[in-house]
Amino acid sequence: MSMTTVIARHHIKALRRQKTFVLMLSVLLLMTAVSGYIGWSTHSTILRIYEETVATLSAAGMPAPPNPFDAKPRLSLLNNMVIYVPLIGSLMAILLGHVSMMGDRQAGVTRIIFSRPVGRSSYFWGKAAGSAIALAAIMVACLALSTAGLTLVNGNLPSVPEFIRLVLFFVLSGTYLLVFTLVGAITALLVRSQSLALLAGVAIWVIFTFATPELTSGLRPVASLNPVTDPVTVSASPFFRVTSKAKPVSVNEQYKALSTSILSDGSHPGAAETVGRLAPIVAVLFLLGGGTRWLVGRHDFSEEAARD
Repeated sequence: MSMTTVIARHHIKALRRQKTFVLMLSVLLLMTAVSGYIGWSTHSTILRIYEETVATLSAAGMPAPPNPFDAKPRLSLLNNMVIYVPLIGSLMAILLGHVSMMGDRQAGVTRIIFSRPVGRSSYFWGKAAGSAIALAAIMVACLALSTAGLTLVNGNLPSVPEFIRLVLFFVLSGTYLLVFTLVGAITALLVRSQSLALLAGVAIWVIFTFATPELTSGLRPVASLNPVTDPVTVSASPFFRVTSKAKPVSVNEQYKALSTSILSDGSHPGAAETVGRLAPIVAVLFLLGGGTRWLVGRHDFSEEAARD
C-alpha cells in the first residue's frame, strides 16, 4: 500500500472521528431536503391555483391556459441548490480543508509523520484524495436524496437525461466545493492560530461569494444570492462597465450560470460555452492545488501544535 493511500485512509478516519464528515454530510443533506421541500411547496401552490383557474374558466366557457409546468424542466424543483451550495456548502468545505491540515498540527501528528521517510508530495496527495473522497461520498448521498425527492414530487423516476443532468450538477458542485477545501487548507498552513486561520478562510469566502459578483455584475450583496438576477447598473455605470469585463473569470458567477442551465433553464449550452464557464473553476482549482502543494513542501511541521 502506497504512503499516499495510507495518509488518505487516515484522513478519512480522522474526519469521521472528529465528526467533521458527519457534520458536513448532515448540513448538505439538509440543504438538499430544504431545496426539494421549497420546490415541492411552490409547485403545489402554483398547481392548485392553476387548477382553480381552469375550473373557473371552464365554467365560464373560456379556454384554459396551458399548464405552467409543461414547459418547465422538472429539475427546477431543486434550483435553490444553486444558492445553497455557494452560500453554505462552501463554508462547510472550508471547514473540511481547515481540519485536514490543522487537525494533524493540533494533535502533533505531523511531527511524527515527517520523522519517518514520508514525502511531502505523498502527504499532500493523501490529504487531497481523502478530502475529495469525502466530498464525493457527500455528493452521492445528496444525489440519492434529490432523486428520491424528485420521484415523490413528480410521481415517477427522473428520465435518463434528467438523471444525467442531476449527476452533472453534483459533479460540478463537488468540484466547486473542492476549491474551498483547498482554501481552508491553505489558510491553515499560512496562519498559526486556528481561529485566525478559519477567519481568513471565511474572508476569502466572502470575496468569492459576495465581493466578486458585486464588482463583476453590479449586484448588491443580497442580490448576488439570486442565480437569475441580471442587474441594470452594469450598463448605467462606467465603473461597472469596466469591472464587468472580469465576469468570465469569476468562479462564483460561472458556477451559478452552469448550475442554472442544468437545473432551471433546461438549456443545452454548446461545448465552447461550457468549457468557457468551466475554465475559471478548473484554473482556480489547479492554482490552489499547486499553492497547497508548494506550502506543504515548505511548511515547518516541526513547530509546536497549532494554538489560539
